[in-house]
Amino acid sequence: MFPRFEIPFVGTVPSHDLLVILAILVAGGLGLWWTIVREKLPAGRVLVAIFLMLVIVLAGGRLHFALTKWHFFETDPTRIFRLSSGGLHAPGAILALTVGGWIVLRALRLPIGRFVDGLAPTVGIGIALARLGCFLNGCCYGDVCDLPWAVSLPSDSYTYHAQIDAGVLERGAAQAHPVHPLPLYFAGAGLIISAILLWRRPQRRYEGELGVMLLFLFSLSSMILEPWRANHEYRVYWGPLPQLFWVGLGMTLASAALALRLARAAKPPPES
Repeated sequence: MFPRFEIPFVGTVPSHDLLVILAILVAGGLGLWWTIVREKLPAGRVLVAIFLMLVIVLAGGRLHFALTKWHFFETDPTRIFRLSSGGLHAPGAILALTVGGWIVLRALRLPIGRFVDGLAPTVGIGIALARLGCFLNGCCYGDVCDLPWAVSLPSDSYTYHAQIDAGVLERGAAQAHPVHPLPLYFAGAGLIISAILLWRRPQRRYEGELGVMLLFLFSLSSMILEPWRANHEYRVYWGPLPQLFWVGLGMTLASAALALRLARAAKPPPES
């Protein structure tokens, strides 16, 4: 675990913040390149659209995090605007991008299907980098397990203190009980999603197919992985299952229905 990096001429930077910034730069840069070059869309409007979408993603992810973990912010709501005081929830970012992105693309008169097909394969790469930041920061940890690849985090980690608070770890223990490296699971899922979309691109049947596939695959992977997250007193449940599981399930069903509808109605993509 490396919660902070020392960068020359900059100073100490939290690893989570650094990897989120890197994720934005890499995904945004690749998305800009692929959308302009592969989909042959006007560079100026694409640049504006991607910038606005990055703002929407950060706002949606941060708002979802704040709403589900309001106890972190109720004494000082201005902390919502400081990413170092917590993180982002990917479902909120995706939902915000789905709605806000549609508005942005319509306003800029960009073809929605071709734009999202150029941008979609980069999202999994961005997710992987951001989740690596979670792993290095020691947050978003999984439940206790004894698998060969389980990780034991040190006494200054979130996992260690959470296990003490839950009464499953004795105070003064050298390290936390081994847990699922859940951020690495999410990172691996992100890379697999990008690989699938890049493989599918030459065979896509209609404009926008990659964007819908991204929404479906991300939602499905989030729903599957969420139950492995460690429990804590502030985790939000809807009935017997965590709130993020139900969000993932709803997004999976909605994206599957959207895929069926678009497959019947949308026109084939241009040759590229």
